[in-house]
Amino acid sequence: TGALDEVAQVFLFSSFVSFSSVMRVLSVCGVVCLGKTISFTWKDCGDSSTHGHVTGVTTKPDPPVLGTTTAITGTGALDEGVSSGTYNVDVSVPVLGKVVSHSASICGDSSFDIKVLGVNVGTVSIHGLACPAAAGALSLEIDALLNDNLPAGIGQATIAMTATDQSNGKLVCLNVDAKIENGDIVV
Repeated sequence: TGALDEVAQVFLFSSFVSFSSVMRVLSVCGVVCLGKTISFTWKDCGDSSTHGHVTGVTTKPDPPVLGTTTAITGTGALDEGVSSGTYNVDVSVPVLGKVVSHSASICGDSSFDIKVLGVNVGTVSIHGLACPAAAGALSLEIDALLNDNLPAGIGQATIAMTATDQSNGKLVCLNVDAKIENGDIVV
């Protein structure tokens, strides 16, 4: 808050502060207040035999900020009830290929770490279905925290999420392309 207090003083008393003081405050804010964000696009990759389809994805904060837990909500619809099943998440990055392949029950909560070359760069917690889940509206919650030291501009990934139901039928398919960007001032 010290940097933010200094910024507020600059705005309130700018006519009384020298140019060098303003530049010092802005340089502090550049280090403290500039956050890297994640831009992403998503696509439901299910076909006519897939029982669930994703129709929306939202994040809080929007856009996601590195170093901050992001709540991701996927919404859609199921055309069947689900008593059990399995999901799989594959994360691939350019040059290295697949860096994460994680599977767990679609019912209940689970989590996994994202590691690149053995270094933990993030954690994902998936809040699965409350099984048995009835056909109808679908809402899945995911909490993701990525290390804020990941580089902007070159940090990108492709995430493939699939799930199967109790009969090994296709339940959900979602592809996400994500890229780390330089952010705006984060308050």
